[in-house]
Amino acid sequence: MRAHAGPSHPPTPRPPPPRTGGSPRPCPSPALRRPQPGTQRARLLLPRGRRPRGYSRFSDRLTISYCRSSGPGGQNVNKVNTKAEVRFHLASADWIPEDVRQKMALMHRNKINRAGELIVNSEESRYQMKNLAICLEKIKVMVTEATEKPKVVSKETAQQLIARVEKMNRERLRQKKIHSNIKQSRRADFD
Repeated sequence: MRAHAGPSHPPTPRPPPPRTGGSPRPCPSPALRRPQPGTQRARLLLPRGRRPRGYSRFSDRLTISYCRSSGPGGQNVNKVNTKAEVRFHLASADWIPEDVRQKMALMHRNKINRAGELIVNSEESRYQMKNLAICLEKIKVMVTEATEKPKVVSKETAQQLIARVEKMNRERLRQKKIHSNIKQSRRADFD
């Protein structure tokens, strides 16, 4: 005979977790976004063997985060954080010369937030490492563009340009005068 420990009750079911609704994607606005658990320093994030092309000695000063992408990837897009976002404080980036930093701030002012961080992101690829490499390549291109000196225009070229503009203006005014005469000739004179 088996010993009976008492009445057997089924375990009480736990209530389902509350539904948040909407997409599980984090808020795109940095001001409203809470720090994501995937946000880490680049040096801590990447092991030695898995560094993308363009990763160099200054990468430990970059803040790298990942979130869900809207790019290619099928159902994988809904599960994996493949969009890469790289940011760094432009004013304190001592690995970029001061004059280049100032030029970058002017050229890319729409990519700088209120905290002074330059933000570059990529969701072109379905792979996290490729997106990170694309972000680093974009930063490299930005720095290269800012270091290029503007081409010096010679006096001869400047004079040729001025002569072309004057000739175009003369031709425009001549055409305007012709058009005006045609319209005047169409008017009826009621004297």
